[in-house]
Amino acid sequence: MKKILSVVLVLAMLVSSFSCVAFADDEIKILLDGTLLEMDQTPIIVDGRTLVPLRAIFEGLGALVTWDDSTKCATGIKDGKEIKITIDNKVAKVDGKDVTLDVGAQIVNSRTLVPVRFISESLGCEVDWDANTKTVIITSKSDAKTWTFDNLDKFISNKDFIAGGGYDAKNVSLSLDVDHTTGTGKSLKLDGRTATGNRIKLLNVFSPSDIGKTFTISAWIYIPEKSSQIKLSAYGDSGTEYAMIAYKFANTLVKANTWTEIKLVYKHNEPSVTQIGFEQYMTSNIPLFYIDDVTIKEGGNAPEEEQIEEKIEVNFVTDGHRPVPTEFSVGNSFNDLIYFATDKQTPEQLLATLPEGKLIVDNDIFINSLNSDSNKQYLESNYGKMEIVDVEGMPFKKAVRATVFSPVEPPYAYQISMGPLLSGKAEDGDVCLLKLYMRTEQGGQGEAQMGQVQIVVEQDGHPYDKILTANAMNAKQWKEFYFPFKFKNDFTRTNIRLGYYEQIVEIGGYEIINYGQNVNLEDLPTDTNSSPFLMPDAKWRSEAWERIENIRKGDFKVVVKDKNGNAVPNADVKFDMYEHQFEWGVAIDTPILSDKFYQKVLSENFNAGVSVGYTKWANYEKNPQYVKDMFKMAKDLGIKYLRGHTLLWDLVYVEGNSSLPADVPTLYNDKEALQKRIKEHINGITSDLKEYIPYEWDVLNEAVKNHVIQDIYGIEIVKEWYDMAREAMGEDGVLYYNDFRREKEFYDMMDKYIEMDVDFDGIGLQSHYGSAENPEVIYELYNKMASYGKRLKITEFDFMTPDNELQANFLRDFMIITFSHDAVDGLIMWGFRGGANNKYALYTSDNKPKEGLQIWQDLIYNKWWTKESGKTNENGEFNVRGYYGDYDVTITVGDTVKKVSAPFYKSKDNTLVIELN
Repeated sequence: MKKILSVVLVLAMLVSSFSCVAFADDEIKILLDGTLLEMDQTPIIVDGRTLVPLRAIFEGLGALVTWDDSTKCATGIKDGKEIKITIDNKVAKVDGKDVTLDVGAQIVNSRTLVPVRFISESLGCEVDWDANTKTVIITSKSDAKTWTFDNLDKFISNKDFIAGGGYDAKNVSLSLDVDHTTGTGKSLKLDGRTATGNRIKLLNVFSPSDIGKTFTISAWIYIPEKSSQIKLSAYGDSGTEYAMIAYKFANTLVKANTWTEIKLVYKHNEPSVTQIGFEQYMTSNIPLFYIDDVTIKEGGNAPEEEQIEEKIEVNFVTDGHRPVPTEFSVGNSFNDLIYFATDKQTPEQLLATLPEGKLIVDNDIFINSLNSDSNKQYLESNYGKMEIVDVEGMPFKKAVRATVFSPVEPPYAYQISMGPLLSGKAEDGDVCLLKLYMRTEQGGQGEAQMGQVQIVVEQDGHPYDKILTANAMNAKQWKEFYFPFKFKNDFTRTNIRLGYYEQIVEIGGYEIINYGQNVNLEDLPTDTNSSPFLMPDAKWRSEAWERIENIRKGDFKVVVKDKNGNAVPNADVKFDMYEHQFEWGVAIDTPILSDKFYQKVLSENFNAGVSVGYTKWANYEKNPQYVKDMFKMAKDLGIKYLRGHTLLWDLVYVEGNSSLPADVPTLYNDKEALQKRIKEHINGITSDLKEYIPYEWDVLNEAVKNHVIQDIYGIEIVKEWYDMAREAMGEDGVLYYNDFRREKEFYDMMDKYIEMDVDFDGIGLQSHYGSAENPEVIYELYNKMASYGKRLKITEFDFMTPDNELQANFLRDFMIITFSHDAVDGLIMWGFRGGANNKYALYTSDNKPKEGLQIWQDLIYNKWWTKESGKTNENGEFNVRGYYGDYDVTITVGDTVKKVSAPFYKSKDNTLVIELN
């Protein structure tokens, strides 16, 4: 027993001679400016002091660290301050002065550990300890701004942040669901998102004193269940140029259930930029994501601004003469029309150059899907029937025969519904090719018996967004179609829409091949040349051209007289068009105020414009002067026609939206007060902008889908709104209804408007396309719309496709068919460069011209442009047939030259008398 007691005493004495070292059950965390410090050795506690790996803490604090193995001394230098600390020595040096430590540096598991508080405070940082979470919190004494959200009890809309892009601020909250900082704290939760553009912006991030400084902005993002691209942007305040369009941004793929850092290095040169924003980027909507550990530090290497080799000069237009294109590579006749991809490589040639893809859906799967649960309702219905048939002489043995009894509105009411066929077969970003064969056995469009189906790949659930919508049209012989697309997570549902005509069509050889992410989408074969109506020999086009000759041109006469009123024969006459009467326009946005390239393109290509969003009610009330500045610039650039969009949009109120001020919903139960508020708005904005928008306004927008106030007071209230607009604009006002819908509900609503004698003059057709549509079908749509006795205007044209040649070919034919209809007064694009899914047809997002620009300029300023010359006859007359528009008429007799600018418009006398002095 004495021996045992002696051993215990010896052990106790040995233990007491060493420092107390604790390896905590819970790992100690080091939080540096809101970000967890990554370390290759777990911190330890020695005599109440936390020791951490030497290199991790020095480098984390931005110090340069060196190690002298002979003396076992580490040196850290930052901003001129030098720290020296030696292993097993409680005396360290700071700028050469001795500092006594409670615990010196030690080597544990071959790693040098140093006291974290001493190192951090010596380098000018503040250090705190959170005992509950065992976290050392280090904060740099700098101008860095951080949001860890852990120390906040509330995050307030319009104080701490604002919501944008139609996002309801009520869905933003502090949450304990997930946390990046410590794992047990808070993050910012963005729930209830219904669109990719739903965003929040943190307020008061940058100030005027920051001009010229560079900042590194970082944040951590978490998305449950689904991966997505997230965008971090520098934004301006509401009502400024960069309120809705990011000044600078960066985007990062955030994988599901993984905290991912997104970073933007930003040089602050734009005074109006004061905020940073978070939203999705170029992807399908996700309803929820989290933000944590937002940090903004001065410093970093911002990418150099692209150097523009040639200085862009923009000359303001003072006399109505825009600098329109004048040089063209082709002639100005119908036979000189431009067609793209007529000599394009065959699909077989293109496929031969590609690596072997993986067949993820074959024809057997397609055939078997006919009897799936998702398609049973369509096998036999009031709209038609489907059956499986044998096929001979083709690379497939079975096909689906679909008999459509009569056209269905909408066409997707009768379809082959294959369900989530792509589930588990592709990853986000994979490049895929959908192939199928199709033929028309009977029926279809016109005497050519051209049947039509539409191929769809869409989201498997609400709101059923699409990554592929493409038409296949064909006659009796089998034809193969190719449709490339880029897969997005959750876009697994595949359909074939059938209800376009009374028709019997057969579809077979259906395959989807996944090429992964090692090929480019543009390297795959497309359906550019698969639409017969886009081919050079399409019959409809010459018929449309003849209509254009009849309805867009007139007989003009110039009479030249001397000062005594006598006819002047044999005078030289030059007849030079400088502007169209028809409106060829574009939606204008904030770059108009500062982007020289944007200004130049506007001035050269468009005579008409509309604001994308700044004349919507809420946006306008926030900053009316900003709208005026935009419109003044548009006028200075020579844009002759401006229209207003939109006085009213009867949609559900969402905090921070552009279309409805916050106080309006509070008046819904008081009709008199509500109508008074609406009338004051209509009177105010139309009067305020009369200088820029003298005539034309969309009074109501998308009422088929949005009818909140109408649900309370009935559709009859619409007539009151139009009466208010008529009173404000007068009889010269041109009042439009604007929508994208074509279904039965639209026509029922139009019928009701006519029955109620709603006072409107025109119907705006938004015209957002996801696939090329038969121009003959478009023309019939115009006929149906014009049957209401109203003028028509294409108000928001765009075409989403990765194929620039297909986009240009359809743009050509859309312009031709539109210009050929007598009821249409204008075609307004919704943008000219870039856009989601490449939807704007003239330029890429980095200002490179696309094929569509050649089409646009050739048709408007070459094919449909008049420039004539000649001599007056014995009666002093010169006659010319030209396109309706504005002209310079120059008369030369000897040394006498006189130039007169005059309009020659439809339904006018169009006789110009010029008297020579």
